[in-house]
Amino acid sequence: MFQNRRIDWAKNQQNQDEGVYLCSRCGTPLFSSAQKFDSKTGFPSFWGHLEQNVQQHLLDTYGRERIQLLCHQCGLHLGHLFQDERTPTHVRYCINADSIRLQKEA
Repeated sequence: MFQNRRIDWAKNQQNQDEGVYLCSRCGTPLFSSAQKFDSKTGFPSFWGHLEQNVQQHLLDTYGRERIQLLCHQCGLHLGHLFQDERTPTHVRYCINADSIRLQKEA
């Protein structure tokens, strides 16, 4: 669906706060700002996660399979994982903005 929207990687790094995105419920570090990008979807998007802090859970609902992303520590629903050939890892972590908060670098 969003495959035809180009990512300007140079522009993507401009005007972006640096730090770590934490789970809004329990504070577990989930994503690095270095792996955040503008996917043109309206959702915070990342191409990787930190350590083993993001759990993947296969969903088979509404007649289709999806990969649900959960905080490994508290189980908060973070969003979904999609294939995306535009990223270095070929996946896009599509995240609910309310499920994360940025801890800026000092």
